[in-house]
Amino acid sequence: MSEEAEPTPITPAKRSAKEHPQALISKFWQKFHHKNPGKITSIFPRDLYKTVAPNLAPPSIGVRNAAQSYEIARSKCLEMVRKAVARCESTNSKFIDQEFEIESDHYTWTHHCLRGLKSDDFYYVPGSVHRVSWIFDNPQFTVDGFSGSDIKQGYLGNCWWLAAIGNIAHRKDLMKKICVARDEECGIYGFVFFKDGEWIPTIIDDNLYLEEKDYGKDEEVYDVTGKKAKQWKKNKQTGSEALAFASCADENETWLPLLEKAFAKVHGDYEALIGGCVGGGVEDMTGGVSSMILTTSILRKEKLWRELLQADQDDGEFVFGLSPSYSPWVGDQNGIVLGHAYSIIRAVEITDEKENKIKLVKIRNPWGETSRGEGEWHGPWSDGSKEWTGEMLKKLRHEFGDDGVWWMTLDDMLQNFQRIYRTRLFDARWTVAQQWTSLPISWVAGYHKTKFVITVQEEGLAVIVLSKLDERYFSTLAGPYDFAMNFIILPSGSDEPIGEAHYSKLDSNDRSASCEIFLQPGKYDVIPRVVAEHSALPPVEDIVKEYSTANPLKLQQKGLLYDIAHAKVGVLDEDEVYSKKQQEEKEKAKAKKKKEKAEDAEKNQMRQAMEQMTSAMAAMQVELDKEKSKEEEEKKDKEKTKEGEKKSGNASKDEKKEGDSDSKATLSSGEKAAPSAADNEGGKKKEKEEKEEEKEKKEEEDKEEEEPSKEEEQDKDEEKEDEDDDEDEDEDEDDSDDSDDSDDDDNEGRLPWNAVCVAGLRVYSEDKNISVEVVQSEE
Repeated sequence: MSEEAEPTPITPAKRSAKEHPQALISKFWQKFHHKNPGKITSIFPRDLYKTVAPNLAPPSIGVRNAAQSYEIARSKCLEMVRKAVARCESTNSKFIDQEFEIESDHYTWTHHCLRGLKSDDFYYVPGSVHRVSWIFDNPQFTVDGFSGSDIKQGYLGNCWWLAAIGNIAHRKDLMKKICVARDEECGIYGFVFFKDGEWIPTIIDDNLYLEEKDYGKDEEVYDVTGKKAKQWKKNKQTGSEALAFASCADENETWLPLLEKAFAKVHGDYEALIGGCVGGGVEDMTGGVSSMILTTSILRKEKLWRELLQADQDDGEFVFGLSPSYSPWVGDQNGIVLGHAYSIIRAVEITDEKENKIKLVKIRNPWGETSRGEGEWHGPWSDGSKEWTGEMLKKLRHEFGDDGVWWMTLDDMLQNFQRIYRTRLFDARWTVAQQWTSLPISWVAGYHKTKFVITVQEEGLAVIVLSKLDERYFSTLAGPYDFAMNFIILPSGSDEPIGEAHYSKLDSNDRSASCEIFLQPGKYDVIPRVVAEHSALPPVEDIVKEYSTANPLKLQQKGLLYDIAHAKVGVLDEDEVYSKKQQEEKEKAKAKKKKEKAEDAEKNQMRQAMEQMTSAMAAMQVELDKEKSKEEEEKKDKEKTKEGEKKSGNASKDEKKEGDSDSKATLSSGEKAAPSAADNEGGKKKEKEEKEEEKEKKEEEDKEEEEPSKEEEQDKDEEKEDEDDDEDEDEDEDDSDDSDDSDDDDNEGRLPWNAVCVAGLRVYSEDKNISVEVVQSEE
């Protein structure tokens, strides 16, 4: 026996010998999570709309938009068509949709109407663009009404949406609800669609993509008469077959390609329609609620059959779609293309010639034909199978043909398809209440502390839907997290759930979870459980930074769709929160500066007072010194005078006696004695000191007069500084933003966990007073 190779030993990571293992794991999770969690709710903050007129600004920066009823959307659509027709009449020109102008977009090779913001997989480019009146010889919006048999898929992977249209095309009431108004002469068509619990209107022009280029676009040609160009147009650019994307089976019918174009417009481009599930498509067209049923988990087939029988009824409550399993190694199974979407257009229980009752289902492939033998069922009751007789063909009004339509038994359908998409429709009897909120999602999944509270006043059936925003409208900006929706229902005050809904990874319609439940009057708590996982998309801020220069026009379009989607009542407006925080910080900084200035002014006043006091004390000291000096000088003068008198008295004592008689005679006659030299000198000094004192007093008075003017200058300087506060603060903010421009990733390159889901709860009920409110967590 050969010796087995010894496994390479794994070198353990270096660990701290000082820290406790619990401290290490706690530090890891602290770093794992974002320090300031939140969600971007505005790609374009309010500051970017400063120069935009208020009436032209998008809804996301005005009043937060509320839920719109169908009638409001329909009225808006009618008004949009009316105004567009009036503009066409005034300019004598057909309508050109400036918001979705595929003609100039195509011929300038910008392809903003064709591709998304970050297009990696969609490379198809149609050959040309022309108006309906140029393409069709006798264009008609419908020929013999709407029909699922009209539908043919083109060069776009939107089978899910076409299958959804196939489910409802026979319902005149539903199709009329979608196709609101048109003016075929002006080339204007108005439609409404259901998006995130609201009906939205849109209008388009009648330019459509064609598969082939115009004659002579690839090479120089000589065609003076135009005969070759006319022949080229007739063979390659005329009728439904010439269209690049979805088309009607009739060569002159136009409703489907125009409806597809309108649906592409509201999503921003045609690429946004690639991939999806049939149930989601029916929701978008009808406002219904879709749920996925695994064919292997059906509890009661009879209940399902009773609902299937309504598929082709004009007033039916349900429509259905199908999807088989997917395999990367197998393209089809018994003719059914895997990973594809199909429509159930009829269900019937019929008795054959042997008196056997058979449950049959009529199914349609949106391709409208087979491809290399794939696309239609090859088993029992398929076209040309032995089960068909002349009588059965007549009973079921069926014709063989390569049209993508076939019949099969209910059991075969359940065996060959993995998922059934069941959509409940709502008429005027139903009332809907809804609320939206922002939910921060922990890395450890669990039931959220924020809950929805439903108040029921009349007993009856309730359809409850927990959904996230439809990310198809802004897919590239969806962010680095995928969210799966789940919830439970409890009577308020109880811990026992009475209903629940869960997301299945087999369900491609991951935007919602729903359940149907019979409720008695009372209050009920709906507690969401949203599970978040990292997706393959980069953070929103990275996409914005990259495409603000790489593809700014497309970013403007998709960013606006993002902002409008997040502009819902109840959803935390992060831009508003950030603006308020900035304003509060500004006010704090301003108040701090004012306080510092006041303190500085107070200190200056104290300093000036101290200086004045010091000066006064110095002046007093000078005066005291002068007085002292003066007294000392006077004392010395007196002493000198006394000594002089003493000396002169001794020397002339005798002379004085002799002259007494003469002195007395002189004094008596009014004559005064002359002052001595010492007396003259003392008087001059005194006079000089008095002059110096007057000079010093004058200087002090002048100084006091100058001080108020300095204070006034200081006040003016402070006022000027106050005016410059805002500019200084703005500069500080800009500097701080520039310095903190890097992502706060950890050492292993992971983004800090920061999952926030915008979630909404809709409740449909025949109780007209039903209501929903959000009860936020106290944390």
